[in-house]
Amino acid sequence: MKLEAFGPAWKFFIPDDHSCAWTLLDTRQGEELVNIVWGKLNNISEKDALNEKCRFHSKLDNREVQIESANVYPFGGESLLERNLKLRDKLLEVCVDVKPGRGETVRSFELEDLIIPGEFSKIEIIRNLPEAGQNWQLEPLTATEDILYSAPQPWVAIVLTKVNGTILEIGIGGDYWRMQGCGDTLWQIIRSQDAVVLKSRPVALSAEETVERRPWRFSYYIAWGRNSSTRLMTEKNDITITPEVGKDLECSCFRAPSVRRTLRKFIRREQESSGNLHLILPDVTACQDAAHLERPGKKSLAHWDLEELFALYSWGNRQLGGERLLNIELPEDSIFRKLPSGKYLSSIPGDCSIREI
Repeated sequence: MKLEAFGPAWKFFIPDDHSCAWTLLDTRQGEELVNIVWGKLNNISEKDALNEKCRFHSKLDNREVQIESANVYPFGGESLLERNLKLRDKLLEVCVDVKPGRGETVRSFELEDLIIPGEFSKIEIIRNLPEAGQNWQLEPLTATEDILYSAPQPWVAIVLTKVNGTILEIGIGGDYWRMQGCGDTLWQIIRSQDAVVLKSRPVALSAEETVERRPWRFSYYIAWGRNSSTRLMTEKNDITITPEVGKDLECSCFRAPSVRRTLRKFIRREQESSGNLHLILPDVTACQDAAHLERPGKKSLAHWDLEELFALYSWGNRQLGGERLLNIELPEDSIFRKLPSGKYLSSIPGDCSIREI
């Protein structure tokens, strides 16, 4: 049985010709938004691996689909690439676990290429996590060469605007420290005549280097939409909460356990109210405190907290239940408020379901 995930104007599926691992298609425009290719472990393409698992799970509220995928290399120690793909309307989150086989180590790993077909009017980048007290910087890529970006350090987010008005935002996972990888790392944005390709090599160690046998984890998200995306408007019986996160808790990182608990407490407290809930929050932050990631023995690990807001939005809408909705508003001057990720947080949740094809 072959399945696909779908929403109001998109679907996510494995193409019949296996030209790539997954395709995200805009069904209203009839265009491919993103083609997800295959990773490469120790210089061997994941296309040569065998699919061991591909399971679709749908939430009861029909607003989220999870896909669990596992591809095993059928030789050597049988290394494994596992993925957890989480789909909501106009948002895809991908977590990749790289597990070396018996007696094997990870000396090189290339994350799956992301191919974004189309003609683009604008390509922008957030190059780095901001330092304390600095603002997020979104800058245009105006290079005339085919390689728009090539560096050993990962970007934070790429924003591509198509000539037809579709906007795609691709950000690396909140655990920036993981994506920094190890060895001769390389991150590239390559423009061809009919597509933009994102390439990521987070692990590249020479044969002479001593390598610890260990698993690796990498994550990224894809958000999409248009400037006309509909926000959840405030009505008469609605409730608006503006917590002073940094002042009240002496911490502004949404991934900090104390902040997570407090924001969820605000939402639980309003379960019996009658109107929608509008949560007005400070801007997305970058942070170095490893305690927020529950990593004992570490003091400083670079991370950022947009993905925590994705989780809060999804959890909060399920918690309120029924016809009541939660939206999360970022400040007027926030870069993310204007991007597909911020529009997702402030919109009316769309359906996301599974069907047989």
